[in-house]
Amino acid sequence: MPAAIISHLHHSVAEGMTRGGLPAIVSPREGRPRDRFDEHPFARAGGGRVRICLVLETGGGGAGRHVLDLARELPLRGHAVAVIYSAMRAEARFLLELLSLPVTRVEVPMTRNPGPQDVMAACRLAKALRQHGPFDIVHSHSSKAGALARLVPTGTACRIYTPHAFRALDPEASRLSKAVLTAIERMLGQARTDALIAVSQGELAFARAQRIAPGRCHLIRNGVIHPRSVDRAAVRRELRFAEDQLVVGFVGRLSYQKAPERFVEAMVQAMHARDDVHAVMIGQGAYESMVANAIERSGLAGRFRLLGGADAQNYIGAFDVLMMSSRYEGLSYVMLESLAAGVPIISTDVAGAHDVIVESGREGLIVGGADLINNLAGAVLGLAEDRERLGQMKEAARARGAVLNGQRMIDETEALYRRVAAEKRCG
Repeated sequence: MPAAIISHLHHSVAEGMTRGGLPAIVSPREGRPRDRFDEHPFARAGGGRVRICLVLETGGGGAGRHVLDLARELPLRGHAVAVIYSAMRAEARFLLELLSLPVTRVEVPMTRNPGPQDVMAACRLAKALRQHGPFDIVHSHSSKAGALARLVPTGTACRIYTPHAFRALDPEASRLSKAVLTAIERMLGQARTDALIAVSQGELAFARAQRIAPGRCHLIRNGVIHPRSVDRAAVRRELRFAEDQLVVGFVGRLSYQKAPERFVEAMVQAMHARDDVHAVMIGQGAYESMVANAIERSGLAGRFRLLGGADAQNYIGAFDVLMMSSRYEGLSYVMLESLAAGVPIISTDVAGAHDVIVESGREGLIVGGADLINNLAGAVLGLAEDRERLGQMKEAARARGAVLNGQRMIDETEALYRRVAAEKRCG
């Protein structure tokens, strides 16, 4: 069935673009001859200016952060960058920052869930690529933009895809849902992908195990490009926390994927055991009311600080521990920000956890098991009781952050762009 869906969408795009005033699908290179390869910048030592199009449906979260980092840093290296995005689910902070960047911006409405509207989205995306190209690289991010950008014509541009957490990694998804999603990823990966970038070792292992883009998968971990330092004492005063209290933070969308209800349950259990344990939650989303109600029912609302959509980088440095309660991940930027601030992490066993916590008990703790809530609470209580061990974890977290953060992600992505484009043109 997935093959029939993909084939139908591809033919519908072609038909839709020839009707209704939209241009027919043609190669964006048509009428604009390409330079000979031996005259192309990629053929010269040291490379040259690369024409890059970044495509994104969800303007927020880790995928949005990743695209903004690329869109900010790559023009500083002399590259031409266009960003095709949908404003339908975009966060205000994403849109404001995108407007400040020296890139070409093109809005194409896209929805997360599949449906008939995808045909029009594909038509508009194909038109945008044709009008604003030609491109050397079309790099799509997350599943919806990844599917659309690999289905429509891109001329001779290399098609690169970053999933930012395969949907099939969700352990609570049905077997049928996982099978369909993986089948679609496999078909697009094999036929329409020049390179797939996994942002964590777990994501890379999944892609290889499922034979998605075989031989064309690359590991480029996320990284915080410009880590921010904060005055820990001042922030804790602002939040009314004493220095000897243990502050555990949650940062992320209040959504199914991030499982904030797990955080609340674990923290309530830890708070009942110790009076010095407190919590901070930063994030907004569909689970906001549920989270607020659960905290109110606990009778411990005074020990939670709910900061809504505050800029997390201004507060993470004041935490003693970050808890990641997610159901599935790619490689969360929140983890990387936590490492940069020297804050250890308690995480569920999701993709990306082993990339930041090399050894459980060193940079943080990876927690699993059938009694997950009790185990998360136990991890918090263990660190509350052993502050010397917590101090050692803070040093290890900061050292791991120095390895993962900085310009590394940009360097590795730029190098992959050059290598894949050169191989395609030479081959």
